[in-house]
Amino acid sequence: MKEQFSQRITCPHCGHHIHIAVDASEGDQDYYEECSACCNPIHLNMHIDYASNKLELHVDSDDEQIF
Repeated sequence: MKEQFSQRITCPHCGHHIHIAVDASEGDQDYYEECSACCNPIHLNMHIDYASNKLELHVDSDDEQIF
């Protein structure tokens, strides 16, 4: 699996499409990026499934509540 690549995502706040750099060399990650259009924080949760050689990237606005 490639360890560094660019991924296009949609900002959950404004809907703008942005490109982010993803670095899979550090394993599973939970971090924030700032939207270049609206400057709101975007919560990114990355999980690497080594068994099936897949990377899962979950994007949310971090103000969503889970009950």
